[in-house]
Amino acid sequence: MKRRARPVPFARMRPDSVLRDLAVLPTDEWPRHLRLARNILSAELGLDDAKAQAVLIASYSASHACAQAINQRSRDIADFTACLKLRKIFTRVAKCARRSPVRLRRALDSGICPTIHDNIVDAESVEELIHALVAAFARFPKEASSLTVLRAVKPRSSLPEGANFESRNCLRRCFAEASVLLQQDYSALRAIDQRRIESALTELRDNNSEFNAAGVCDSIASALDGDKAIRAAIHDLITTYVAALVDIWLRHGIKPARSVRFSHPNYRGKFHRFADLVLTTAVEPWSKRHDGDNRQLSARLREAHGQLPSDIRKFVRCALGRSDVEWLVSDDHVKAALALFKKSPLKLHTRSSAAQR
Repeated sequence: MKRRARPVPFARMRPDSVLRDLAVLPTDEWPRHLRLARNILSAELGLDDAKAQAVLIASYSASHACAQAINQRSRDIADFTACLKLRKIFTRVAKCARRSPVRLRRALDSGICPTIHDNIVDAESVEELIHALVAAFARFPKEASSLTVLRAVKPRSSLPEGANFESRNCLRRCFAEASVLLQQDYSALRAIDQRRIESALTELRDNNSEFNAAGVCDSIASALDGDKAIRAAIHDLITTYVAALVDIWLRHGIKPARSVRFSHPNYRGKFHRFADLVLTTAVEPWSKRHDGDNRQLSARLREAHGQLPSDIRKFVRCALGRSDVEWLVSDDHVKAALALFKKSPLKLHTRSSAAQR
């Protein structure tokens, strides 16, 4: 199963403290995954303490850089999703403004245009514009275009059903909540996206002495139309990390290799296990997949699950989590990294050095 980018809690932590602990603390006080990784270097590969510590410190720096890249991709996906959501909303609102009755269009224009006509367009004025926009639709809550805007801004699951939805007081309360939600969505945008919206509205005001609500909404939607979709998979990031480890091992005189045993499908070679242990320290330090036989842990988990009350048991999972079963570094990552290094070792050395910095 392909892994997708998600927030990494420890990615924003500076690696200096961990690297300092590795240099001064005894091995028994290291994180357990790093202890296992060092055991591979010392016991299985026969490296002396100084070389094993140097390899481990360089490898942890590479794993922390990979964790930061995963976390940044997750943030980029969240930012892109927020922009896409607002672009769709304002595109829908612009269409509703054009097809609204004359009295509603006049209310929209009289409410929105003054907020940016004579003022400096900044975050406060845009939030005021959003409030005026929703308030204008709320003055005619039973119009088809107003209801469309309400459904576009407010989640369907939070809208009342049946006769309650036809109540004017209920609709006004829903429009008030929609105004707050839309302002929060705008505040959640990156600063650069907010500046693009403010620049677009300023340009609209300076180039057009007369503009309407539909034109304002179109300008906001077009300002959020610049980003391209971001891939959610992190296969390339983990492959780059493993390739950096290949370079580190070779520079210290260790040959990284991909080991496969067809008689034991679950077998992992020394380099593969080392790469997953070090990356687990930075990305999933709570994982138990390297703690021994997972069958005993699963049996204890099922036993504890069976002792729960029947009304609670159906809401509690009795299986191990994905982080306790599936490895971060797969055989495909190791294979791709080794092939990448064979093709262009000089280019890879430059990429791995930049990643460690």
